[in-house]
Amino acid sequence: MFIGWLKFADVSELVAISEDVGWLLDGYHVKLMMMHSPHLCYGAYEDGKLVGAVMAIEFEHSAMIKYFMVKPSHQKQGIGRRLFETLLGAIDNEYNSLYLHANPDLVRFFESYGFESKMEVGRFINVGKVPPFNFTNAHAKELDGGNFESIIATIDKETFGENRMDFLLDEMERTSSLKLTLPNGFQHSSIVNARNVYLGPWQVRAGHEEEAEKMMRGVLYFRGLKKVVADVPLGVKHVVDLYEKYHFQNKQRFVHMSRGTSNDVLFENIYAFSL
Repeated sequence: MFIGWLKFADVSELVAISEDVGWLLDGYHVKLMMMHSPHLCYGAYEDGKLVGAVMAIEFEHSAMIKYFMVKPSHQKQGIGRRLFETLLGAIDNEYNSLYLHANPDLVRFFESYGFESKMEVGRFINVGKVPPFNFTNAHAKELDGGNFESIIATIDKETFGENRMDFLLDEMERTSSLKLTLPNGFQHSSIVNARNVYLGPWQVRAGHEEEAEKMMRGVLYFRGLKKVVADVPLGVKHVVDLYEKYHFQNKQRFVHMSRGTSNDVLFENIYAFSL
């Protein structure tokens, strides 16, 4: 077994592994992480074939760990632990905090490395059964703000306590991106595969729920019959209520975990996490 840096040629195999383990993975997002933080993207190879991976993206003061997975046929062989410890060796003591979204089955694994559970996260899915609502060209024009970058820079820093712009702006510059803005919030969605639109990142300042609802109507209107998927903080009632109002269903659960002396994340601003 060999642990080494991931290559762009591995993306198709990564997608295949993600489908085997039931993890939503976007090839564009993976390549972007490799471009921004190539030294934090590791793969496990057996006879030259990829069998597992773990990746991280670095921000101003923190790093976010993503896509930690091992092919089902190679699980329970210590490969995941080797991958994770290799990544931790590369980023430990470099950042104030590390965070990730854990499969509930792996919470104890991450706790053994000092991570603490902060918030349950639900994967909400809308399959096209949307309640009737009014949406006009005037509503669309209102959401088409020309100051998207300044709004996201301000609100995302309020939410996460650091500058994450270099990666986030690239993440939201793709041919399928839909970007909506209002004075107190921003929303991004993109097509990740033939079946799914991923909704996120989406943040609105707490107390401005009416702006959030306008954005919800916008994304459902513009995305038509596509299946919309979003990862939502379950402990924030006004956010969960909005998804349920528009007939989203919670299909999967994760746990937002962090390690280190992180700034407190304002979960009440988060309507959907980034992929």
